Amino acid sequence: MNNLYKPAALVLLSMMIALSAMAGSASASATVITASVQASFDLTAATADSTARARLKSQYSELSSLSADYDKREVQIRTLHDQNAQALVAVREAIKNIDQAEVNRLTSAVKSAKEHYQPLFDQYSALNKRISLLKGLKDKTLNSVLQAQSEAMKLLVGLARQEIRDKEALLKSAKDTRTQRIAAARKTLAGIESQQISIKSQKSAASALNKRLTADWSDFKSAIRKQNSALAGQSLSSMVSGYRQIAASKLKIIGHEQNISGIIAAARKQTGS
Repeated sequence: MNNLYKPAALVLLSMMIALSAMAGSASASATVITASVQASFDLTAATADSTARARLKSQYSELSSLSADYDKREVQIRTLHDQNAQALVAVREAIKNIDQAEVNRLTSAVKSAKEHYQPLFDQYSALNKRISLLKGLKDKTLNSVLQAQSEAMKLLVGLARQEIRDKEALLKSAKDTRTQRIAAARKTLAGIESQQISIKSQKSAASALNKRLTADWSDFKSAIRKQNSALAGQSLSSMVSGYRQIAASKLKIIGHEQNISGIIAAARKQTGS
């Protein structure tokens, strides 16, 4: 690989590794409401007064809804992530191939022109060497004929060399344009990095909240086994709060994944594919 592209390639590779690592952090909701849990809760709620019972059932219902939403958002995040990972692979390949066909065509044109005119150049060089060798013979007629041939060929050689220079200039221009377009597309893709940092931050916050949820869920199950409605209510309140905060983090993650999709789409557009 050209040294010019190595730093950008390493950045893109790090993006892929980061995307892959973040995908593995997805998990199911910490609260799994089984028939046993439901039965224990119903018995606990039945022991509370009407006001407390209504509050418990409302919190429990919201917990069930938030838990389901949690799993739905996990699926949405996973789907967006996987789509982005696949799209990133495709766009990296597209960037690598920017204007490559045109550069290959012009490279071939330069090579063909050189091969086509090489016999002329060889003939012209041989003629001039012959003229140089025959100068000592002082054969004016022969020298005059050879010099005339040399002058005629000189014009053809000049035209041939100019044609090759023109083709080489077109090739250089195409290579420069390709380099600029690749750099621009990779610069666009570099915008993914800030989104990844934000996703990592939100995942870290959600992970900390998940640990709290796991502890709260354990406390809740212990409370309903003992039919302690007060402690069950405290655990439910803490879990509902935690789930709401996690939902906010996950919505931000979804937004960042969507931003990544937009960045990849913008980079693809720059490739012309």
